[in-house]
Amino acid sequence: MSFLYVLKRRIQRNLPKPLQRKLQEAIYFALYRLSPARHQNFFNSGYSPAEAPWTELAPFDREPLQATLYDKVLWELTREAAGGGGADGADWADILDIGCGLGGGVQVAHHRFPQARITGVDVNTSAVSVGRKRLQHIPSIRILQGNARDLPLANGSFDMIFSVGAASYVGMDAFMQEAARVLRPGGVLSFSVGYTDKDFADQREIVDALCEKNGLDVHKVVDITENVFAAIAEDVPRRRELINRVPWPFRDYALDWADMPGTMRYQEYVDGRRLDYAVCCVKR
Repeated sequence: MSFLYVLKRRIQRNLPKPLQRKLQEAIYFALYRLSPARHQNFFNSGYSPAEAPWTELAPFDREPLQATLYDKVLWELTREAAGGGGADGADWADILDIGCGLGGGVQVAHHRFPQARITGVDVNTSAVSVGRKRLQHIPSIRILQGNARDLPLANGSFDMIFSVGAASYVGMDAFMQEAARVLRPGGVLSFSVGYTDKDFADQREIVDALCEKNGLDVHKVVDITENVFAAIAEDVPRRRELINRVPWPFRDYALDWADMPGTMRYQEYVDGRRLDYAVCCVKR
């Protein structure tokens, strides 16, 4: 484990929650600027096994595990919740990706729902800049800079909202409150989240309570920890090649950030202390 990573965790634990979030965001910004991550499509752990069409379709075939995780969240979990109507995108005119990063998930959504207007929002100005340039040729896509705790969007703007990982950093309460605010009645919210030292049953109770608080009905909550860890282990060679291009002295920190073998985050999975799950719910 890198000295920088250990130092960050020690400092972060002693900070008030607002400052903890600011520190996490600053590191998030720096990693995009200093690492080859800005040349990828995704910044998530992935889901194994990778599935078609992502294993064959460019540009997703370079990161099929990561594309598959997005597809599980925005396509597989939502089809039953949409009652069949939104399964082909016919009834979803407006779709939102919270924490869109470089726009990989937005591209997956465009592939699944080519007729929809798709918006991506991310707090990272560097990621937003890259995403806008990459996707400027698709008129139905827009990428906005904004904070998930205070989305720069009007109430009831979207038929479907999806997100991979953002709720872990934003906090479930704030994330679900803002997502519910910009979701239309009958709309679907689907997202993945990950925590350490959390029990699935306890997290399910939290999800139920937050859904009730925000006028949402739970459709499905799924434990995806094994699939996420399998993807991390399978993806080690690709991640190692990327990390070797990270400037020193940030390389060791990048190992921790990428959950590589020998790091604390990787060991948390080995020890069974890590929980990843996906939630799909519908606004009343």
